[in-house]
Amino acid sequence: MMLRRTLFLLSVCGVAAFAVLAARLWQLQIVRHDELEAGAIAQQVRETTVGAPRGAIYDAKGSVLAMSAGVDTVYLSPAEIELHGEDAAAIARGLADILGLDYDYVYEKTQNTGSWYEVVARKLEEDEARLVREFKEAGGYNGIKIEADTKRYYPNGSLACHVIGFTGLDNTGLGGIEARYDSFLSGRDGYIMRTTTAAGTDMLYTSWEDYFDAAPGCDIQLTIDASIQYYVEKHLKQAVEDYDIRNGAAAICMEVDTGAILAMASLGDFDLNDYQAISPEALAEIDAEARTEEERAGLIAAEQQLMWRNKAISDTYEPGSTFKIITLAMALEEGLVDENSQFFCGGSVSVPGRNTPVKCWKSGGHGSQNLTQAVQHSCNVAFVNIGRLIGEER
Repeated sequence: MMLRRTLFLLSVCGVAAFAVLAARLWQLQIVRHDELEAGAIAQQVRETTVGAPRGAIYDAKGSVLAMSAGVDTVYLSPAEIELHGEDAAAIARGLADILGLDYDYVYEKTQNTGSWYEVVARKLEEDEARLVREFKEAGGYNGIKIEADTKRYYPNGSLACHVIGFTGLDNTGLGGIEARYDSFLSGRDGYIMRTTTAAGTDMLYTSWEDYFDAAPGCDIQLTIDASIQYYVEKHLKQAVEDYDIRNGAAAICMEVDTGAILAMASLGDFDLNDYQAISPEALAEIDAEARTEEERAGLIAAEQQLMWRNKAISDTYEPGSTFKIITLAMALEEGLVDENSQFFCGGSVSVPGRNTPVKCWKSGGHGSQNLTQAVQHSCNVAFVNIGRLIGEER
């Protein structure tokens, strides 16, 4: 009787234990299947991003205005440095010397041992990247990583800077065409997926890699003509200097038949390859005015915003002399003037209905001039007389 009771109890316990085990297995394999599978994959699979080449920007004749070139980014894997027992101080000292960085800055990154990715320096040129590779190989440092990246180059420096715009460290457009058409220029990043151990190294017998190609960004061709842009900027700078203009200047050159913009210039300008740098003169004024570092940073930021502002499309102003081109076009179309037409400017001209004469910007007048000279001088008196030829009824 006792034996039968014992067997019964053991059977009940066995069934109960099996039921608990079955319930647990059901929970793990059925209920939490997707969650646990995703966790296992995340633990065993590493994904490396392959940046998509950014599209180039060309002028109307096919000259390159913006392009991308290969550079390298150096980062540390503190977790691997600790795992392999590597000398963090030696790594920090070597990288600091090669890259011209502060030792404490680099060493602090090596101490974040829970991290696999600590960026040390971005956008390294070939010479610096080669020195880092040599240092890594000489020391056998697994914790130093180098990954391919791209950097934006602007062959013409400041030419058409407000039109082209610029990109940030992550190659995202931050101004001009670079920002407006960022989704077209950016393309789609690719990536490499591979199996790794918990230490981040390749598995011996079950390793695999899968490649997903990056899709390059689209190229963009502008109506801007680099040659015309150069001369527009050149003469605009000369005008600013000649007439001591303090608040900058802007100019737009348009193809009259289609409305295509051939040149658009705004002063002051900046070097697209170093878009955050302000002029030495502006920096000197800021240093003289700022009382604290916080105030200095604010003044620099304000100066940068002013420098990046495209006055040709962002500022409002009275049409003024820019409307003279309409008057001239009407007179030419009606055959009322040609390049041989002569005009005299004595500094002012009386107009019926006005109590005061219309003055020319040159108080002494331009004297005798032909049509081309009158346009070049932007002579108020000449254009008043051209307007009289057109009359009120046309």
